[in-house]
Amino acid sequence: MTAAPAPRTASPSRATTTPDLSVVIPTHNRAASVRRTLEALAQQTYPAAHWEVVVVADGCADETVAMLHATASALPVRLRVHEQDGQGAGAARNAGAALASGATLVFLDDDMQPAPGFVAAHAAIHAGRPEQVALGPSWPVLPGRLDFFRIMLRAWWLDFFGALAQPGYRHTFRSLAAGNCSLPAAVFARLGGFDPAIRSSGGEDWEFGVRLIKADVPFAFAAKAQAQHHDETHLRRSLQRRRQEGQAEVVIGRRYPDLCPGLDLARIDTPPSRLDRRLRQLAFAAPATGDALARLSLALLDELERRRLRRPWRVLYGHLRDYWYWRGVADEVGSRAALAALLQGPAPADAGREIDVDLGAGLEAAEQRLDRERPAGVRLHVAGQPVGHLPAEPGAEPLRGVHLRSALATTLADRFLRVLAVQAATGASLSASWQPILSGASPSAGRQPVRSA
Repeated sequence: MTAAPAPRTASPSRATTTPDLSVVIPTHNRAASVRRTLEALAQQTYPAAHWEVVVVADGCADETVAMLHATASALPVRLRVHEQDGQGAGAARNAGAALASGATLVFLDDDMQPAPGFVAAHAAIHAGRPEQVALGPSWPVLPGRLDFFRIMLRAWWLDFFGALAQPGYRHTFRSLAAGNCSLPAAVFARLGGFDPAIRSSGGEDWEFGVRLIKADVPFAFAAKAQAQHHDETHLRRSLQRRRQEGQAEVVIGRRYPDLCPGLDLARIDTPPSRLDRRLRQLAFAAPATGDALARLSLALLDELERRRLRRPWRVLYGHLRDYWYWRGVADEVGSRAALAALLQGPAPADAGREIDVDLGAGLEAAEQRLDRERPAGVRLHVAGQPVGHLPAEPGAEPLRGVHLRSALATTLADRFLRVLAVQAATGASLSASWQPILSGASPSAGRQPVRSA
């Protein structure tokens, strides 16, 4: 049974002030971890009267609930505790959001240790701005010896948040990491929150990210909303999660057929190697044999680690990740024929709408057009001479002006500058705004495209 929020004795300031912001933390049998999170929240710089904490104990059978009630009086902010049967992280976040009083919801995982300015940073990025979802960086803190797996895991997280921090980064549904994010409570309610039926690793994050993208809710990187992520994922658990990711992508593909071309599902017939092709066949046709080979490969990984053979270790681990992803796909979809039918499903006619933009009229004019029309893709040229193509990407946010500026300053920079110089030399009519570029200035100069708290 779902228990009602536990009654609390609050100070007058807690009782009479409606919070601006609610921090929602789902937890399951991790008392020590959530205690560390609460201790960090007790050190926040944001005024205590303007925020609260809601912890949802999801099927906890350890001392978590007792610890929460014992800790509540030591916190400078109101702590609300809600108990429910184990229903998964998505359902726990939804329950916390339903209890929250703040106009802004901050979702924080129980293995996060937020920096003192964490709450203030999330509050600042929403202050006086249109509705958006803010993504904070969670820097990995990995327990134990820094073995091959932990080195790779740390690099993955650093690369992930490093990409999100880039000016003009084009977000996709995979950008949403619910362990450190915030959005207006009204937006969360309007979109229906996380889907509690999706309980596989990362699946509920991605599915909600799809709905945010489709609702045209902007994503923003909140650089100062930092937390340390005490990630206890080990190698074998990472492979379990990869299997769950395969299951989740099938669910997402069924619900949103237009996303299928951008999912890993679409690469079923393009394996990286012959071995991967064979392993994918086993995942569907002979999973017992494939699972046995995968278990034997784990012992080989341990031996490669012992001998410090990093490159063979990475290759073998890659094969295992690929196998377990397709094992999860097979769990959910059933057969190769069913997967083929899913991938061949109809997509909406406007899923890949692209436009042509002439940059000769100037950067500002091109940016304004993208901001106005929000196409899925754009073909760029100067006086008819091609500069480049920003293609439609399934599951990515529609293009905005900031994406154009970023591309012209990075991936398209060389081609763009050459075309611009040729057109100027042949007397083409160009906007005067391009003169600083022709004189050696960077097209990324000027306004900063990404806002961060």
